Amino acid sequence: MKTNCNRAVAFQFFVALSFAFVACDNCSDTVDAPVSTPITFSIVDPVGNNLVDTSRSYYSVDSVKLFDIEDKEWLYLTYLYVPAAGGYVFSTDCRKNSSGKSSLILKLNSMDSDTLDVWYKQKDTKCFTLYEYTYFQHNGKDLRQSPLTSALLITKAN
Repeated sequence: MKTNCNRAVAFQFFVALSFAFVACDNCSDTVDAPVSTPITFSIVDPVGNNLVDTSRSYYSVDSVKLFDIEDKEWLYLTYLYVPAAGGYVFSTDCRKNSSGKSSLILKLNSMDSDTLDVWYKQKDTKCFTLYEYTYFQHNGKDLRQSPLTSALLITKAN
């Protein structure tokens, strides 16, 4: 009787092990999964001087926020002081939808807010869905990128 019990346990073990191997494929390892590039931007004056720096800030780093109009939620915004940019560079990501466009409210302080429109396309791979940002507008005007940091330059007349 013990032999049949051992065989049954061994059989169940091998069946479970075979399912584990069937479940393993090239997509099961997500450690090195690719990540969609976030939106990065700096707030500058018409000459290109960063308006969010540590010495003579026109805007406070803590007052800059982004609100997703469609999802009705504040986005998580990170920032880093970048000496080459002459101030802070902000980074975020927005939720994606089927239209391929998101409209965000850029709140600079309690008295100043603008619109940031973001377009993206979906890229499906064998294992992952990625999104690539394709186009940006600030208050209906196209944005340019910083030649030093590649961050979008949101220009504000101060």
